[in-house]
Amino acid sequence: MCIRRVWDAEPNDLSLDLYKRISKSFPHLKRLILYGLGEPFINPYFLSMLKIARSLISEECRIIVSTNGSLLKPQIARKILKIGIDSLSFSIDTTDITKLGRIREGSKPRIIMRNFSYIAELKRSAERRFELGVEAVLMKENFKDLPRLVENLAQKNVDYILVSHVVPYIKKIHERAVYVTLNKQSFEIVRPYLNHGMDLIRDASHELFSRAYGIETSLKSATVIKRLWENAEKNGYWINLPLLFDSKDKINIIRQVEESMKKSMKIAHEYQVNLKLPDLYPDAKKRKCPYIERNTMVVRSDGAAVPCLEFMYPHPMYVNMHLKKIYAVSFGDLKKETVKEVWNKESYKRFREIRRNMAENIPWCGDCPYSTLGCFYTKTNEMDCYINKPGCNECIYSVNLAQCNI
Repeated sequence: MCIRRVWDAEPNDLSLDLYKRISKSFPHLKRLILYGLGEPFINPYFLSMLKIARSLISEECRIIVSTNGSLLKPQIARKILKIGIDSLSFSIDTTDITKLGRIREGSKPRIIMRNFSYIAELKRSAERRFELGVEAVLMKENFKDLPRLVENLAQKNVDYILVSHVVPYIKKIHERAVYVTLNKQSFEIVRPYLNHGMDLIRDASHELFSRAYGIETSLKSATVIKRLWENAEKNGYWINLPLLFDSKDKINIIRQVEESMKKSMKIAHEYQVNLKLPDLYPDAKKRKCPYIERNTMVVRSDGAAVPCLEFMYPHPMYVNMHLKKIYAVSFGDLKKETVKEVWNKESYKRFREIRRNMAENIPWCGDCPYSTLGCFYTKTNEMDCYINKPGCNECIYSVNLAQCNI
């Protein structure tokens, strides 16, 4: 499920010289997030970077670190806590060791859990208070494990658990996802006809052709579809029938996922753990860009200033029954410019302003049948059908299906 398996990029560390240059902006930050599309503790200068940050930022600024936990040995753990962080999260998708090893190929789950347990124990006596969290990715393999994961982690004194659906970079991963990109409102309208499947669309096509050639027919499917569309549009939505019928199996699984989430939320409430769950269906009217909502910029290892993790590097994405190409998006070069200069560029300000009202300014392709039928505007992220450049019209982060620890 890792983007590094499919991206078009050379792995590279953020250099200490570039980091020092960027650090001149640290006194003005509210949050410094020291991770990206890679394991932060692989960077040989990570501890130096943490020390620089701690010496420059204000007490109000939070330092957030996210790790897969493999390299966070006891001696390293003690060092980072001595320097001081405000939030540390581990990537743990299930407490079933065997299953975790299958989900995170190449990892050593026993080492990860041992390192997590050590940090959890240190937290009890740490001089500087910090939040301990876990990030979990839900898929068919592990959604039933969520209640046990929450209970086990809660007993280890975890503060928060951030749950995200898997981001499908290829079709194979999409098939393991347990959510749909269709509005729940549209689904509820079509629910009585869900078992008809693609036959409903085929019958409607035959009916319309028959009428066109003056042939009598008993088919009423076109009338049914028209009524469904009218009901959806009356509530401000569209209906993507091909995607709805293709998602029938997932819709059945979603009921089980919803039950697992309810159990997990009840456990989290009992232990007073902050459980941040994703949605199961999007709502096109409630879309928000989490990076813009939290005034967050991402710095690539080569100094490029980008608006979000998804726009860092070129990579494929499988969404709404089609594969698309995501191109990198950059608004500046921090080797030559300051964070403030890039942030205040007109192009970047315009990008953010448009996305502050995504429901009005950005289309949502999950409810549009053209998105599943080869629409030009869904082949890449270069532009959407409202002529916004770049396009965020199929971003699953904007509808709280995927979540970032920012």
